[in-house]
Amino acid sequence: METKVNDTFKAYSVLEIANMLGIGKTKTREILDSNILPVTKVGRQYFTSPAAIQEFLKKNIGKEIFF
Repeated sequence: METKVNDTFKAYSVLEIANMLGIGKTKTREILDSNILPVTKVGRQYFTSPAAIQEFLKKNIGKEIFF
């Protein structure tokens, strides 16, 4: 089975995840601290994939997430 590039998990900074979500760093940190995003935290880095972030967004269409 071939793995797509977007399915590859790697380390992302808070800024990179914020850019994937299209929101600011502060709000991204709040969301990351809430443990609702599909990420694994190792030290100060977050491991995820763009496909996992997109899937999270798709699953939450129509929902409001407040912090």
